[in-house]
Amino acid sequence: MFAVTWELVNTTAAALGATLAQRRRWRGVGRQVPSSWRIRIAEKLAADGTPIELASFDDLPPRPGRIGGAA
Repeated sequence: MFAVTWELVNTTAAALGATLAQRRRWRGVGRQVPSSWRIRIAEKLAADGTPIELASFDDLPPRPGRIGGAA
């Protein structure tokens, strides 16, 4: 299994159609990636050969601020 990082979540979620505002909101203190998006992200990563466990999203620390590459 691979470690889940915010960069991996951001890139995959963007490819699946999550808006920049949604992805920023998930990173805030007291927030998390919603369950529906966790499943979509995990399924996409598994299909691409990068299997992850849904529980690994719980280990992502809050990381408010700019998302890399975002204007």
